[in-house]
Amino acid sequence: MALSQCSLFWSSAAYRLSDAAYPSLKPLASWTRDLCQRMDQFARWATTAHPPVLFWLSGFTFPTGFLTAVLQASARNNKVSVDTLSWEFVVATMEDSHLLSPPKDGVYIRGLYLQGAGWDKKGACLVEAEAMRLVCPIPTIHFRPTENRKKTAKSVYVCPCYYFPVRAGGGGMPSFVVGVELKSGAVPPDHWVKRGTALLMSLDS
Repeated sequence: MALSQCSLFWSSAAYRLSDAAYPSLKPLASWTRDLCQRMDQFARWATTAHPPVLFWLSGFTFPTGFLTAVLQASARNNKVSVDTLSWEFVVATMEDSHLLSPPKDGVYIRGLYLQGAGWDKKGACLVEAEAMRLVCPIPTIHFRPTENRKKTAKSVYVCPCYYFPVRAGGGGMPSFVVGVELKSGAVPPDHWVKRGTALLMSLDS
């Protein structure tokens, strides 16, 4: 089979494979590396019997289920109703190597990509994307359950997080995962709405 035919076969079969594995838009080589990383995360977790300090959310086939479980665990630990909990998001200003222990409540989420904007590490806010750069990694985010949280501030953009770049979803699975609140920086949140700014859990390459 010619190389071009192999590529066509793989791309057309990707969603069918998702029925047995997980949805993905990656070509075969990238998909294989992605699969190995997923297996490594869960193998380490099973071997040590301790959850990782930094969770790779993209490694979960159903990330919404994992996030719901985190909220439920927080509700039990703090003896509150899970219905009163919502997320507070804190983007790390330090490197992952300095995050040596899990947070007291919630989880550290790594490996997300920002599309349609850049990230100012010092200011911990959104900025314009660099020229010719479609996506950029965003630092690890602390997903912290908070009880009876107040309304979103005017200077905050509720950034939609999608499972993969096809935002409408595919393979019978919706792509939207969660809305992540990010500081909008020097411009109002509507600016990023017009930019179509979003977080992606995985790319198509």
